[in-house]
Amino acid sequence: MRETIRRMPPLVLLALLATLMLASGCTKDDNALAPDDHEPSESASGGDDVVASVGTTSITRQQLMDRLLASYGSQTLRSMMLAEAVNEEARALSIEVTGEELEQELRWMSQGYENEDDFYRSMREQLGMSRDEVREDARYRLLLEKLTTYNVEVSSDEIERYLGEHWAEFQPVRQYRLSKIIVQTDELARGLLDKLGQGDDFAELARTHSIDEFTADQGGDAGWIESNDPFEAAAVLEQAARMQVGDITGPVRTEQGFAIVRLDGVSEVQTRTEEDIRLEAKKLIALGKAVPVGDMEQALLDKYGAVIVDQALRP
Repeated sequence: MRETIRRMPPLVLLALLATLMLASGCTKDDNALAPDDHEPSESASGGDDVVASVGTTSITRQQLMDRLLASYGSQTLRSMMLAEAVNEEARALSIEVTGEELEQELRWMSQGYENEDDFYRSMREQLGMSRDEVREDARYRLLLEKLTTYNVEVSSDEIERYLGEHWAEFQPVRQYRLSKIIVQTDELARGLLDKLGQGDDFAELARTHSIDEFTADQGGDAGWIESNDPFEAAAVLEQAARMQVGDITGPVRTEQGFAIVRLDGVSEVQTRTEEDIRLEAKKLIALGKAVPVGDMEQALLDKYGAVIVDQALRP
């Protein structure tokens, strides 16, 4: 699946700060980052409204704002400045990310997930990103890549050579829907296989006997796993490749113990059309030739005279 890279704290932080500032009736506080204000006081002061309390201690809206700014202020401010600089340059060069380009990138990113909702749910649980944040992060990255490779030339020969060396990376990805029971001994695994042969319920045996903390509570369900997943035991994937849907096999020796594996489904995810593959290869070659993305970001900040006025927010 395509990796999603966090380049900033959640954008929701910006909305939270804005809401807090509007609710407090101010947009600027010269002492907002004063160290003495970072800890909750015994009571609300200066007319600040209380947002939480613990025992006799009150936490005010201003204290919450101060803590957020102290923890994330400089990172978030830099991200805002980068977004403005990138947008300025894109406007100057008449470069944009089309809706189709964004949707295609999101489809690429979500490969390996059961469906779109599963992808966005995973992004929220793992990275704390909302659907809108994921989309904005992807749009920013695509726009920055276009700017970075704007003047980089790539020949047809280079594309052909790259595809010849990396063609396997663009092929359809096979996935297996697996359920597993992992136990500590070969003897116990064989005993459970006998019970399964007698009609015992796989999910119930997994909940009762499996030592795999990630799947036991789900009745052994491991979800969809790509055939080259580096986090899955190679021996398990090798067995899955030989199985038919509904088959149960084992014991399979892994680092965790002895696995009983059931194949619940097989699918192949078609990556892109041949034209899309060539465009992706061209972009990857261009990015390899171009200046590093981080250097491009700094160059754009310098070009547009980005300055942090508040010294407390400087890195």
